[in-house]
Amino acid sequence: MSSLEDCVAAAEQLWPFLDGALPEGEKERVVRHLQTCVNCTSHLDFARLFLEAVHDVSASAGEYDLVRGRVIKALVAEGFAAPA
Repeated sequence: MSSLEDCVAAAEQLWPFLDGALPEGEKERVVRHLQTCVNCTSHLDFARLFLEAVHDVSASAGEYDLVRGRVIKALVAEGFAAPA
């Protein structure tokens, strides 16, 4: 079972991990943690979906609105309140 400290450390490294910006030792530590921690795995899944949505955006306003909607939907699914 992971400790809160382990989860905090993994969360702090999540975005650099996804960007491929972590040194190998830190990357391995994050991978080991994510293999055993369901709570942090859900954060990883969300972050990957978020990055995919951002990647899919083109310069057109219509696509911006579509991606904005997808991001809000994903945030709401994670427990955040939808903006008014």
